[in-house]
Formats: sequence, C-alpha cells, structure tokens
Amino acid sequence: MVKKLLFILFLLTLSVSIFAQDDDSNDKTILENSLSGIRDVVASPNPFSVTTRIRFYADEAFEIDFYVKDLLGNTIHAEKFKTKKGANSIPFFREELESGIYIYSLKTKSKVISKRIVIK
Repeated sequence: MVKKLLFILFLLTLSVSIFAQDDDSNDKTILENSLSGIRDVVASPNPFSVTTRIRFYADEAFEIDFYVKDLLGNTIHAEKFKTKKGANSIPFFREELESGIYIYSLKTKSKVISKRIVIK
C-alpha cells in the first residue's frame, strides 16, 4: 500500500514539474516578444565635451521617449522621437550642463534602457 502511494506521489510530482517547465518556456517567449523594440544602445563618443550621438537599432517604427537625468534623478532633458526600422541615432548637445556623469534613458511602451554618459 505504501509503495503504491509513493508511486502515485512520484507521478504527481513529475507531472507538475513537466507542466511548470512548459509554463516557464511560454513565459520566456511572451517576455521576449514583449521586449522586442530597441537594442544595441550606445553613446558615441563617450565621454564627450560638446555633443554625443545615441545610436540604437529598432525592430520596427514606433515612438520613443529620450530622457537625460542627473545622478539625483532630476530630469534635465526630455524629448520624443519617432524611430524607423533599423539603425537610428539621437544627437545630444551639452548646452549648459556641468561636467559630470548623467544617465540617459530610451523608453518604449514595454522597455526602458538606461545607460551612463560622461561630460568632460
């Protein structure tokens, strides 16, 4: 009797783990599809003294929000851009910003990518 109960318990555990793994792969596929949008984001030159260019690739055309913040989280610059499918770039001019470290962010409907830029 005990052997039968252990065997049934083993089968239940095995079936639950198989279904859980299947759910994980579905979740991963859904996450990858929802995060498609922008990739390969880089500021060049970085560090810079007058201007830099934020380059990235877009999987399709959509609207993007571009923010630059100081290290305290204060928004210094905000702009909206329409991307095109493929290579894109956003110019950023220092204007009257002090030398230092800033954080720039590219925001789509489902993704935010933030990186550091340095002004000499």
